[in-house]
Parts: sequence; structure tokens; C-alpha cells
Amino acid sequence: MEYIGHKSDDGVNREQALIEHLNGTSALCSEFARRFTMEEIGKLLGLYHDVGKYSIGFQKRIQQNGPKVDHSTAGAQLLGKYFVPFAFCIAGHHSGLMNLGVRGDIDNGTLVARMRKKLVGILDYSAFKNELPELSVNKKLFPAFSDTFSAMFFTRMLFSCLVDADFLDTERFMRPNTLKRGEFFSLEELYKRYNAYIMAWGNPTNKLNEKRTEIREECINAAHGQEGIYTLTVPTGGGKTIASLGFALEHAMQHKNKERIIYVIPYTSIIEQTADVFRSIVGSENVVEHHMNVDYDDAEFGDEKQKENERKKLATENWDAPIIVTTNVQFFESLYGNKTSRCRKLHNIANSIVILDEAQMLPNDYLIPCMRAIRELVSNYHVTAVLCTATQPSLNKYFTEDVQLHEICSNVDDLYDFFRRVHYEKTDFEDTEALVAQLNIHKQVLCIVNSKKAAQKIFDGLNGDGCYHLSTFMYPQHRRKILAEVRERLKNNLPCKLVATSLVEAGVDVDFPVVYREIAGLDSIIQAAGRCNRENKRPLEESIVL
Repeated sequence: MEYIGHKSDDGVNREQALIEHLNGTSALCSEFARRFTMEEIGKLLGLYHDVGKYSIGFQKRIQQNGPKVDHSTAGAQLLGKYFVPFAFCIAGHHSGLMNLGVRGDIDNGTLVARMRKKLVGILDYSAFKNELPELSVNKKLFPAFSDTFSAMFFTRMLFSCLVDADFLDTERFMRPNTLKRGEFFSLEELYKRYNAYIMAWGNPTNKLNEKRTEIREECINAAHGQEGIYTLTVPTGGGKTIASLGFALEHAMQHKNKERIIYVIPYTSIIEQTADVFRSIVGSENVVEHHMNVDYDDAEFGDEKQKENERKKLATENWDAPIIVTTNVQFFESLYGNKTSRCRKLHNIANSIVILDEAQMLPNDYLIPCMRAIRELVSNYHVTAVLCTATQPSLNKYFTEDVQLHEICSNVDDLYDFFRRVHYEKTDFEDTEALVAQLNIHKQVLCIVNSKKAAQKIFDGLNGDGCYHLSTFMYPQHRRKILAEVRERLKNNLPCKLVATSLVEAGVDVDFPVVYREIAGLDSIIQAAGRCNRENKRPLEESIVL
């Protein structure tokens, strides 16, 4: 009999031979696993992942609409006895990675239970031997793991290769010539665009732009170094966003295995701002944002924007694009996730340059797993990571001696002296009313507080034109609208009083003459100061952070 792997759902009832699907998945899975030198492992995994479909039960299911059957346990049992990651990947390639379980588990959803499940006489899949080559497993190909974390991480990477390969081969059959993936520019082309953009600036005409140019040139020089973990410590206003992109593109030219640049950012407000900068440099069509506030369905049907959005929407599934801009949550929860939709992109993090912007915002409670993941990516998956911030946290203790952090800027202390544009004053207020009265005296002022409730109370007391409030109570689109109005009023020297929570501190480009900051950690106070005299247009003594 002819064994069928899929039937089309387009009303034509086209059939894909099972052997065709296995060979197609195997080729893709091998290609993806090549990123971490496991192409033979990937080839084997893809070839045998669906051997359970050779059972009579599955063929009745697909050809005669028979009852559902378990087709993933067969491959897990077949290959899992040689290498446990095989079992995890195959058993979960539709439902997601499962817990290992304990000895004695029976029918409780763990891998141990699946490996003990009886198939002989129930779901006989031995017919695979008629179409597939004789199973030959070279155990010398299996990697040696330094600890269980590395084994877990490898399993996730391998799982990603299989899931994406399986999706793509199935999609290719189900939707031939209708879905356009890829078609983005190469990093080489983006490198040319970046250089053309920088050249258009010409020679710097003031000391501030001279210093920004020096920082960018240091990034370019550092990019010639080896793969590893770098820190980029640049005070607010030093142009680290464009400089870090220069590092990434130059590093990609020096290390030809690099396939993409991934920007990981804490807040969506900064993501949108950063993505706008990148779009202006390398073109909108090459920058894919992946976070909850992006809607790639929002375009007129049939226009060029819709075609661009379709490609970007598909790229959010597996990050197959040259520049990805995403959140800390999306990045790290994917690395530790178990669902196929989360894990499908992981293999495309390998061979990439990961920029962790505003690194000081990584949550303290999760620093150990976050840094452990970065260390694993750098050590075993050819990732170069850059921790980019104006207030660099002390993270050395989270890395072993074999992973060193390399600071890109040669003299950070001098940079802070140069970019010192404010002076700090300690002040106290008897109550909120006294603070509000002081704020109302100013024509332009920013007040940052530690809670949304406090921000609302202070805002209610402001008077005059141009009073604004920002917090996470607001929709992102509303916050963007408010920030646009604030920037416009500041630019035109109109009255502008803004009360906000800490979301305005990290990377939001606003420039106030005076900033009030409720007592918080020193990094928060310094970040707040970055919203005062940002463009150095006022004397230091007139630029106050209270």
C-alpha cells in the first residue's frame, strides 16, 4: 500500500506520500541543526519522527477519517533508546516538550510513561522498514554534556529544529506557492545600508557628535574580536542604539556564520522607538518586531504593505529574518518554554548576535536563569551577546571563568565625565500637595514616581496647559500618542508637565530642563537623569535632577 503522510485541506484532497514528508523534514532538520554542528543528528531525527504513521490505525485515520491515533510515541521509542533527547523531541513534536517523570509512571503524560506504552499488536508501525533505510545510529555523534542544564538546553534546540522543519515541510505541501517566507535582505546588504546612512552625516560639527562618533568607532573596532559576551556601557545621549547596530553588523561581516541580529528590550515603548531607528537605517522591510503590540494583519488587502506584513508575520513564528526586535519576556520565556509555538524559533537564535538593550532592567529574581541561558548560547551555539546600558549591572559573578565579559568602550569613566549634563539635589516635601505646588511653578518638568497610584494623584493636581500622565494603566498606542505630543511641546518650548512611572526611564527620548525623581535605586536615579538636558543644550547648573 502507499503510505500517506498528509492530505490537503484545500478541497482538492491532494496527498503527500509519507516518505516524501519524512525526507523533506529530515533535510530541513539537518540544515537547521548544522548551526550547532549536529546535522547528522538532525537528519536522523527528521527521518524517523513520524514512523508511527506507518501503522494501519493512522492510515485508516487519514484515508478513511478513522479514529485519532497516537503516532508520535513510535518514533520516540524507536530512537529514544539510543539518545534520550530524541525521545523528548519526537514524543512532543505536536503537543510540546513533556516532563521526564519518574520510574513507574504509567499513562500520566510524562516521557517515562510514553516510553513504556505498549504499541506492539496495537499500533504496529514495522512497515517503515519497507520505505526507510535500515536504522543505523552512530553514538559517537552524540554530544557530551557538562551538566544536566546543557543537556536540557540541547534538547530544546534540537526540538526547535524538528518542530520548525515539520511545520515548514507540511506548510510547503498544504500551501504551495501561496505563503512567501523570507525574501529579506542579507546582512551584507544591511551592512552597506548602515554605512551609507552613517556617511550621510558627514564629519561631526560639535563635541557631542564627535564623542558619539568615537563611541561608534570603538564599537566597529571591537566587532573584529572573537565571539563571546561584550558589554557596551554608554551614558544616556551617547548614541548606543546606532553604535550597537554598527557593532552587530560589523561583527557579522567578520564572522560569516552569523545569520541575524536579535535585539532584546524590556519595554514595548523602547522597542517601538528602537525599531523606528532601525527602519530608517536598513529599511522597514528588514525589521521584524515580535511583541504583543504588533499587528501585522493591519494593512490594506493586496497592497505592498500587506505583502511585507505577511512576510513579517510568518517570520515571527521562527525568527527567520535579519533583524528581530523583541522583549525580554518573549526571548527568555521561549528559551525556557515547552510549547511548539514558543520553541520553534530557538534554532534561529544560534549563530546570531543578541543585543540585550537596557540590561539593567533584567529582573533580579530571574538573573540566574537569564544569564545561564546567555552563557549556554555563547558557549555552545555560536552566539555573540552584548549587554548594552548606561548603568551596567555587575554580572561577572553569573559567569564561569571560561566566559569573560569584554567592555567595548576603552574608558567608561571619561565618558561619564564628558556626558555629565545635570547636577543632583536632594530635596524633601511634606506631602503630595507640596510636591504638586512645586511642579506647577515650572514651565517644563518631568516627575517620576514609584507607583501608578502616586502618578495619578500628582497628575490630578497639575494645572495649566500641557499636563500629561504616563503609566502602564494606559494602552501602548495611547502612550505613544502622549509621548509624541510631549516631544513636540518640548521642541517648541511650550508648557509641558509630565508625571510618569519608571517606564519613561529606560531609553525613552525626552529632554526636560528639570526632573523630579522619587527615591529609588541609584541606577533608576541615573536613568531618570538621562531625561534631563539629554541633548546638552543647557548649562549644567541649569539642568537639575531633584
